[in-house]
Amino acid sequence: MEKQFKTLKEHKAAGSKAEFDKVLMKMMPRLEKYITHRIKVYEAKGWLPKNFYSPADVLADVYVNAYKEFERIKNPKDLKVRLFSWADQIIGDYAAKENKIPKSKKLPVDKLVKEELKFMYEDLTVDADGELLLVHDLKDEDIEYQQDDFKPKVYVFDFDSQNAFAQSLGLTADDFRDEKLRSIFGSIYSQLPETVRRVLDLNALGGLSYGEIAEIVGITPEEVEKIIVAIQDKVKSNR
Repeated sequence: MEKQFKTLKEHKAAGSKAEFDKVLMKMMPRLEKYITHRIKVYEAKGWLPKNFYSPADVLADVYVNAYKEFERIKNPKDLKVRLFSWADQIIGDYAAKENKIPKSKKLPVDKLVKEELKFMYEDLTVDADGELLLVHDLKDEDIEYQQDDFKPKVYVFDFDSQNAFAQSLGLTADDFRDEKLRSIFGSIYSQLPETVRRVLDLNALGGLSYGEIAEIVGITPEEVEKIIVAIQDKVKSNR
């Protein structure tokens, strides 16, 4: 990434934004997938209207920010953190514009994390005999969500996303081929509090380290680890 970062400097100095964007895309191939997923999450929660906001537009705005602010970016790690932070901020601004974010979600991050971890360990259960939510490999146009204020009816993950979540949770691709486990994870994921879900998405889909996630979310790396472990425990305890 150091070589690509140097190339970005050259394109910036030459005033070549098109070439600058091409290098960014190669450096951060997971960014667009993360943006696409986060928009779907916001749509599922009713915070954004379905199929109205484009991931490509978010990505373009992120690239504009990167080009404008590049002189202030110190290194590849700093660039990665800023790119994902900008993506979250832009999607959050969309939701604020739609006036869809509940006031309860605007608490200070440290208080949110404390409450959400408490919820994870005390309240979240999966009824394998009854309301088990199935997760299938469907195309985007087949996704159906129940736009409930708290949780969607179904979350759908493509094959690559499944593998990413499996790796983040200490599971294997073979584990996720088991329909029951995939169903359990889909049910748990649909009920995750927003900050907890965001941390998992950044780790699994964004490929970010605990330290990088901590910078983006505004918590400590230790708190990021607690969140990931809490989700791992929840999935394993319901297998």
